[in-house]
Amino acid sequence: MDEQKTGNSQFTAQTTMLEALTADPSLGMVLMRDFHLGGCSNCGFEPNESIANVAAENGIPAERLLAALNRQG
Repeated sequence: MDEQKTGNSQFTAQTTMLEALTADPSLGMVLMRDFHLGGCSNCGFEPNESIANVAAENGIPAERLLAALNRQG
């Protein structure tokens, strides 16, 4: 399992969506508000998909999604 976000650690492209949302449940709102991800069958994702895979499947630059999930942008 990837290192979860605690202290100075950050999510990586290989972190699963489940790991990210478990580490910080408020990220669900970030995903919906900023990327329209996770609310319906058209924008849903599997919990075990990596952040990079979800970004690629939805035409979002992985760096942009990672920055938002790591609260850097």
